Amino acid sequence: MRIAVAAALLASLTASSALAQTPPRPNKTPQAAAKPVQPAAPAKPSLAQLAAQGDASAQYLLGQAYRDGKGVKKNLAEAASWFAIAAGNGEKGAAMDLARAYEQGAGLPRDLHQAAQWWFRAGNLGDEAAKARFLELFLAEETDQIGGPTGAAWLEAVAATGNVDAILALGEAYEKGEGLPADPAKARQWYLEAAYGNDAEAKFRLGRMLLTEPGAWRLVYKDRSREVDNKERDKLYATRAAATQAGGDDREPDVVRPGMVEAEQWLLDAARHGHAEAQYMLGMAYLGGMDLPFSLTNSIGWLSAAAWNGHAPALMVLADLAAKGQGFAGKDPVRAWVNYEMAAAQGAKVAEEARDRLGKSMNQRQLGRARQVAQDLRGN
Repeated sequence: MRIAVAAALLASLTASSALAQTPPRPNKTPQAAAKPVQPAAPAKPSLAQLAAQGDASAQYLLGQAYRDGKGVKKNLAEAASWFAIAAGNGEKGAAMDLARAYEQGAGLPRDLHQAAQWWFRAGNLGDEAAKARFLELFLAEETDQIGGPTGAAWLEAVAATGNVDAILALGEAYEKGEGLPADPAKARQWYLEAAYGNDAEAKFRLGRMLLTEPGAWRLVYKDRSREVDNKERDKLYATRAAATQAGGDDREPDVVRPGMVEAEQWLLDAARHGHAEAQYMLGMAYLGGMDLPFSLTNSIGWLSAAAWNGHAPALMVLADLAAKGQGFAGKDPVRAWVNYEMAAAQGAKVAEEARDRLGKSMNQRQLGRARQVAQDLRGN
């Protein structure tokens, strides 16, 4: 019995040991593969980084942030800097904000000339309101830069509607070559349009242009009785030397001013409308006898008209003539002193000095009379 129990126990121990040494069976169910780790998404660039990389929209937004103090400390100078960079990169809103800042003096010194330049930039980028504002400032003479052919085209569109200010500004730009190549023919074309509309300033400018045209030379026979047969009377030469060379022995040069007659008519028309500069120019032309035929009577008449309109140079010329007795019955120190005084009142230092010199040669009665006349005129 004991032998049977021992045998059973030994068999049990042997089986347990064998079981322990037997390798485990593999699990037939496959385990899921480990998921790969996804890399973290890159951080989104900040507004400042985008602006620094040249993004015009970001530059504009950054300028607005500095202007309004949103997300950054308010800094108007920094805002203006970013607006300028953005506008240079084609952001028209930035150009308009910068134009307003200069126009209103908001964080920048008030500067209408600079404002006009930024309005021009915005207009050039396609904003119609900016174009209109630029032209308003140009016509108000807040800037003298027309903006080249682009600005001239905008101005021409306004002039074509009959706007006299635009017509005169366009004519002046072509006449003087300011921002555009000088083109006298186009200047006259625009001035004529306003002159036919009875504008005195346009008439004056036409007359001035024609009167200052350089002279030309034609050939006439030395024996004037032969002029009836002169087939080349209307042929003009640019210089006297050229005309002399072509004239031979029987003809001589004769100076002509092609625009003289027409110039006189336009100036007279403007002067009769009270245009002081036209009156003064006519007076000086008649006095000089070069641009128009000499006439002391006409000269003093138109100079007096200009002087009555407060034209200081006309007052000075009349004073000089009266002091010398030219064009008047004799020397008239009282008239001269009064004209010097009226010119001096307009800030003409040379008139003040001439008045004081003249006063030293006048007696008390003459000085008293002169002062009374000047006072009466100022009262008027």
